[in-house]
Order: sequence, then structure tokens, then C-alpha cells
Amino acid sequence: MAKNNHQNRSAGIQREILETLLILVSVMTVLISIISIAVSISTDRKRLDQNLENVAQALAQSEIIRQQNSDTSENMIVPYLDSLKSSLSNIDVISIISSDNFRIYHTNHELIGTEYDGTVPDFSGGDIFYVTSDTGPSGSQRRAYAAIYDNDGNYAGFVLAVMLSQNIRKIVVSNVLIHVLCAFTVIAVAVALSRQLSGRIKKILKGYEPDIFSAMFTVRDNVLEALEEGLLAFDNEGSIVYMNCSAKKMLDLNDDVKSISGAIPEISANKILSSGEKCIGLSVHSDNGSDIIADIIPITDKEKTEGGLCILRDRTEFTKLMEDLSGVRYLVESMRANNHDFTNKLHVILGLIQMNRTSEACEYITNITSIQQKVIHNVMKNIDDPSVAALLIGKYSRAAELDITFSLESGSRLSRSDISLPSGDLITIIGNLTENAMDSLNEKNELPKELSVGIYTKPHAMIITVDDTGNGISAENTEKIFEYGFSTKGDGRGTGLALVRQLAEKHNGTITVDSEPGTGTSFTVTLTDEGGSSDV
Repeated sequence: MAKNNHQNRSAGIQREILETLLILVSVMTVLISIISIAVSISTDRKRLDQNLENVAQALAQSEIIRQQNSDTSENMIVPYLDSLKSSLSNIDVISIISSDNFRIYHTNHELIGTEYDGTVPDFSGGDIFYVTSDTGPSGSQRRAYAAIYDNDGNYAGFVLAVMLSQNIRKIVVSNVLIHVLCAFTVIAVAVALSRQLSGRIKKILKGYEPDIFSAMFTVRDNVLEALEEGLLAFDNEGSIVYMNCSAKKMLDLNDDVKSISGAIPEISANKILSSGEKCIGLSVHSDNGSDIIADIIPITDKEKTEGGLCILRDRTEFTKLMEDLSGVRYLVESMRANNHDFTNKLHVILGLIQMNRTSEACEYITNITSIQQKVIHNVMKNIDDPSVAALLIGKYSRAAELDITFSLESGSRLSRSDISLPSGDLITIIGNLTENAMDSLNEKNELPKELSVGIYTKPHAMIITVDDTGNGISAENTEKIFEYGFSTKGDGRGTGLALVRQLAEKHNGTITVDSEPGTGTSFTVTLTDEGGSSDV
């Protein structure tokens, strides 16, 4: 069924092209042929008339004809004119008429010496030769008359050169047939070329009719324009051949941008076209602040790279969703830690009540409530990022479980109007540093067990500090702690600080450590967003 549809589509377009070209070529060929035939007939008639006129005039001026009354001339006229007549293909009859209207010579020798009873030319107007149509013994004909004058200038008769109309018609018909044959040849060539053209178009259109192909193109265009992903197609010279609305919106572009490098400076079209390799996950920064990921896929034809397709995805919404989910995760952890801490505190309160020490129980409840509210209020007031705030509250609750004093440094402030770093990166940095600090403090038996976090921002820059009173880090290990896989806590560890350093470098920042064994450790991380400086 599909094969029949394909054949019908192919036959349809082939027939339409063939019919269109055939009609066009036929009409043009017929018009040109008609004009050419008319011109050719007119030219042939003029040429034949001129030939008749030239022959008649030449004979009238011939010395033999002008001396027709002499004996020598009369004996020479017949063989001379017979020889001349045999050499002239377009002259049917030659006749020499004397001044007294007797035929001195005629192509038909039987008429020589007979009286001429045809039309007598009129040379009174001053013309000594002219061409006209007339009827003679041989039928309809075209005649040329030329007056004969002797050496003394006396009128001696006239020359009659004749071409039969039937022979003229044969020349015209032959001319017409030649034009018709040429016309049919042109039409046959047009049919062959139209078949070849229709075959090529059929191959280009994959066997589809133009209207179906146009409809498919419209549907494809509508589908591509409806995609949320941005699409940019470029040729082997890096010039953009297609760009959908999503790409224009993501990159804040207009139709004036013609090259892929002009649209996305991070993309090197020459490198992609020369290597023929995919480029996945390229980070692109647009003028409108969108966070975009680009995938560039080379387009090849017979192992030759003809261009490329760039697929753009705006990960701003995904990043926001990830940050929201991350915040929820840390809120869940905070609730779990608070649940453990709350259970412990309930046990203390229950014990005090059972010991009939109600006043101390009330004082205990007031103290712990005040401390928790103070910590939560301080975090929520100064940390303008729900995910980071949830992390700090969760770490506070976790620290309370481990009997660690957790605090947010005085003056700490995270303002989203100052810096636009991804919340996920900040959570990774703060989470890893505080978790390492808690591990160190949990291994310490003696007091104090204190952990403080400082977060400070100004336009385009941030400092994060994490200080603890744990066991500290030896000078030997200080140089190794940022290496992947290095850990003093066993296998499967040693990635946290390496990841923190990677994120710091990603955001044009640094990480430093100051530690004294037995006293504690202090980490300082500086970060900047695009256009900022790490000099805080």
C-alpha cells in the first residue's frame, strides 16, 4: 500500500511537470514556428523574385540577346539559353519575345517562332524590368519581365523568366516541413528534459508531491517553533540557516545575527566542523542572564561534515527547581534532627517533672525555646536563600544532637541582590565544610566543642568561613586534603574538600585552610559571580 502511494506521488509530480513543460514548450514552439515560417516564406518569395529579376535582367543585357536579329546570334541563342536554363534550378521557363511579339526562344522548343499571345509588359513607366504574377500555358506562375534594347537604344523585345507557382509551393511546403520537424524535435527534447527534471525533483522531494512536501515543511516548522528548546542549524561555513523562536528568546538575538559564533561566542564552528565530534553540555551565558546548556551535533553527509545543529536548554528553571528540592531535603534533615533533639529534651522535662522540680522544668523549657527561636530568627533574617537557611538550621539541630555548640558569626549576611551563585553550589561548599568540622568535633572528647559559620556578601563577591575547635589537621596532611580520594577516615571518603575546591575555582574564587593540631581548623572560601572580583 505504501509502495503504491509512493508510486502515485511520483507519477503525479512527474505528470504535472511533464504536462506543464510540454504545454509551455509547445505553445512557445508553435508561436515561434509560425512567426519563423511566415518570415521564411516572405524571405523566400523575395529571394525567388530577386532571382527571377536578376536572370531576366542579365539575359536582357546579354550581347547575344541584344544582337538577336543577326544570323550569328540566332544560331547561338538556342544552345546558349538551353545551357543556361539547365544550370538554373529555380527557373522553369525562359522566353525571349521580339518587338513584334514572336518568340525567338522558349524553353519548350515547339513554341519557338510562334506568336506570343500572353500579357505584354508595359515599360512605359520607365521601368525596364519588373516581377508580377500571371497565368501562362503552364499554369499559375511568377514572372519577371526585362526590356531588351539593341546597341542603338531601340526597343527590341523583352525577356520573360518564369517560375511555376506549384514549384514555389513545393519550396514553401518543404520549408514548413523543416520548421515542423524542428518544432517536434524541440518538443521531444523538452519531454526528455522534463522527465529528467521531474526525476531529479522527485528524488529531492523524496517522492512527495510539492503540496504535501510544503504541508510537511509547515508542520515541521510549527513543531520546531513550538519547542521550548532552542534550535540553531548552521552550514559548513558557520552561517546560521535556521533559528527558532526559543533560541532567539534564550540568547536575546534578532535576525541580524548571521553566524553561529556571533550568536554564541563560546562555540567554535571551525573546530566542530573540522573534528566532526559532538560537544555536549557546553555552558552558555546570554545577555539576558539566562543559564543555558548547549549541545552541538555535527551534521554529516557521506562522512563529510556539512554543518551542525545546536540544541539549547535553559536550565534556569531546572536549577531553581533543584535548589528548591535541595532546600526541602535539608528542611527534612532539619526536622529529623529537631525530632531527635526534641525527644531528648522531652525526656529531660519528663524527668524534672517526675522529680517534682516543676520550676526547673519550666525554666528549662523557656531557655531551650528562647535559644532555638533566637538561632532560627538569626538565620532567617540574615540568610536570603531558603536552601542555605534550611541547611544551617539542619546543621544547628545536628550539632545539638552531638553536643556541639553551633553559631552563625555576628555580621553574617547573604543577600541575593549581591550575588547570583547557584544555591546548590553554596550548599555543597557549606555542607561539606560543616560536616567535616562536626566529624572532627565528634572525635574530640574534651570541651570546648564549638562550630561557627560566617557568610558575608557584597556586590558580586562572597566569603564563607567555617571555624571549629576540633582536633585540627597536621601540616603534612594540609597539603593533601584537597586531593581526590585523600582522607584520614578510611576508604570511600576524600571527595568533599576536593569538590569544594573545584566549585571555588569554578566561581573564580579560592579556598584556604589554617589549622593547628589539638586546637582547631579554619576554612575560608572566596567566591565571585560573573563580572565580580575575589578581592572581598
